[in-house]
Amino acid sequence: HGVKQFRNGWADGPAYITQCPILTGRSYVYDFNVTEQRGTLWWHAHIFWLRATVHGAIVILPKKGVPYPFPQPAAEFNIVL
Repeated sequence: HGVKQFRNGWADGPAYITQCPILTGRSYVYDFNVTEQRGTLWWHAHIFWLRATVHGAIVILPKKGVPYPFPQPAAEFNIVL
């Protein structure tokens, strides 16, 4: 949530509404542009029990040569609770 997926609205949302669910043993590639976006966000499943068990972090760093909008951190750690 929070990543702007320009021209890609069918790839974000609940199963059977914006797209068919990904079948067991199959895969799906999400291909979207994050130009001028940065931050730490998270993703999660939108179907049944997967919603509580399948999730993770999306970390969008500034482009090389573009400064952080705050002092650059000395270290980074992803913590998902």
